[in-house]
Amino acid sequence: MTKISVIVTAYNREKYLSDALNSIKIQTIDKDKIEVILVKNFPFIFDLDNLIAIEDNSEYVGEKIYKGLINSSGDIICFLDDDDTYDKEKLERVYELFNFFDPIYYHNNFKTIDKDKNPIEIESDYLKIPPYGKFNLNQTTLIVDEIITKKIKYYLKNNANFNSSSICIKREVLENYIDILRKIKVLIDSFLFYIAMLSPGKIVLDPLKLTSYRIHSIQTSSGSLQDLETYRNSFIKLLEKVIHDIEVINSLYMEKSININLNDVILYKLLYGIFSNTKVETQLRFDKNLILYYLLYLSPKFFKDIFINQQFKKNVKERK
Repeated sequence: MTKISVIVTAYNREKYLSDALNSIKIQTIDKDKIEVILVKNFPFIFDLDNLIAIEDNSEYVGEKIYKGLINSSGDIICFLDDDDTYDKEKLERVYELFNFFDPIYYHNNFKTIDKDKNPIEIESDYLKIPPYGKFNLNQTTLIVDEIITKKIKYYLKNNANFNSSSICIKREVLENYIDILRKIKVLIDSFLFYIAMLSPGKIVLDPLKLTSYRIHSIQTSSGSLQDLETYRNSFIKLLEKVIHDIEVINSLYMEKSININLNDVILYKLLYGIFSNTKVETQLRFDKNLILYYLLYLSPKFFKDIFINQQFKKNVKERK
């Protein structure tokens, strides 16, 4: 019988974890078809059938997913961040689609909620790593496609690499890259997408909004809101991890002589130069879509500080 393993990860943050686990508890799927692996670094008790709790002190998400994977038994691996939730029909639909289409990678649409679970729309383009990406699919169109690397840009246009809580993947795909998985620090959603693109099989993009993605003040992907200087320093540290992850992913493709031009690394290196006011060591290939960031990168610190202050205020507006 096909089985789904849901890996829930939490590091130094339990505020929303009960919401996440409750959303699994109320799933409509038969409970004998799922198991939940909770990987956390703090004491936490929750009444949930088929729950396996694992203590892990690593701050890096790749290591946490690895610990969850080796302690799981499911054929299908789904992911849930501690601050996100599933709609109650999510896992039943995943089970049905995997049994019918047999994909290796699945991504569902999502809605955005605030700290109190109220639906919201993102109004301003606030700085987030990776950038906030809406699912650009017709609300009635289910895409089932044979994966070929030439279509990566099309999938990226639909933001099929954003939000790990919307992603499920075949177990064997993840196991094939288990050593690389342990190197990933923060960009787990992009990692899952890109290893699937290297694997033979189908991708399913589901227009149903079956995940709730939470925007809040303690998001680690957007920097600290404690004060401006803390925001700057936390963003620098985040960018260092992100650049590391993109280079790890890119090396996988270079080994197979596939050029995917991970343009995000240019953006992140420019942002690193802007936030840290330092020169980026590697040569930056010009991208006309990033002209503003090039200009800021080459500008005096005064202009960089104005930009950082603006981004801090946008973050406060969206996340408070």
